[in-house]
Amino acid sequence: MYIHMQVVLVIPTYNERENILKLLDALKVSSSKSKHTVKYLVVDDTSPDDTAQAVKKYMKTSPNVSLIVGKKEGLGKALLRGMKYAVEYMNSDIVMQIDADLSHDPSKLPLFLDKIDQGYDFVVGSRYIPGGSIPNNWGLHRKIFSIVANLFVRFGLGHPRVHDWTGGYRAYRKKYVTLLQNEMTQYSGYVFQIAFLHKAIKKGAKVAEVPFHFTDRQYGISKIYATEYIKHVIGYVISERWQWLLHGSFGRFLVVGSIGFIINTSLLLAGVKFGLHPSISAAIGAECAIISNFILNNAWTFKERKITGVGKIIKFLQFNLTSVGAIIIQSTTIWIGTTLFGLSIYFLFYLCGVGIGLIWNYIMYSRVIWKKESVA
Repeated sequence: MYIHMQVVLVIPTYNERENILKLLDALKVSSSKSKHTVKYLVVDDTSPDDTAQAVKKYMKTSPNVSLIVGKKEGLGKALLRGMKYAVEYMNSDIVMQIDADLSHDPSKLPLFLDKIDQGYDFVVGSRYIPGGSIPNNWGLHRKIFSIVANLFVRFGLGHPRVHDWTGGYRAYRKKYVTLLQNEMTQYSGYVFQIAFLHKAIKKGAKVAEVPFHFTDRQYGISKIYATEYIKHVIGYVISERWQWLLHGSFGRFLVVGSIGFIINTSLLLAGVKFGLHPSISAAIGAECAIISNFILNNAWTFKERKITGVGKIIKFLQFNLTSVGAIIIQSTTIWIGTTLFGLSIYFLFYLCGVGIGLIWNYIMYSRVIWKKESVA
């Protein structure tokens, strides 16, 4: 069902006097094709080229254009200032953003709002899906930088279905501004784009993409400083994955597994010292580690799916059965390795077996023993 919405398009500017009026003219044409009310908010960082003065003059004949001016604190701060103003003072249902340098195709604006009408929460302009592109005249190093940066973020954050993380052509529902505005105050530069999209997805945003052809700016100079940008992007991705490992079930699983590894290894070395074959010692150590793993995983790793009562005994037996696979993997790896290369390097093959068994165990534990119950 169609619902009329108030859309505010946030346009951050710094020294964009030569571009901003052309952009506003083009946006007026494209937004006239939308069923929604579209207003424009220019967020200027006190540009020394008098961008704000040019916009003020334009506003005299364009009542749907607004302007706020603040000190220069970086793209992220400017976007956040504009997003909050759009929601709090302009009654925006949908916030959009677009770069002021004419690199984003204004004619695509109605397509973003069509996606919102279809039920999506966050719409991203993408250069990396069919129908989108980066400029042919870019140097090879710049093309590689752009593509690799997006691939690093896509797969580093674990959301490969979203293809363009670093672009600034977007539309999203106001609730994500309200939900995330306090978290976003720590980001000032271009990494703001990545962080806001990522956090919106973590809050459950349903994402769609609109392809567009990215055009190099004709006037002014780029504000991106490659070294600083790369540092912040890598830092954000590593920080987020570390938090995921530290606080997610897989991170807790690794801690529990490390304790099991110590138990397993200690018994392996003790058994070999007393004359047992390494494969037999490894099997004994593995079973003792399994008991430790079950207790700790049930109490901590998968605590939200904790098994209690009589079911714990049944699940422990299932746990042992599923863990047999890891024991077989570990013992077989050691047996094959020592048979081919001798007993002297048995510990190397023990480590290989543990690594393979680790992956097997996590899959089996999370999907069989502590599987999530389906919700009707």
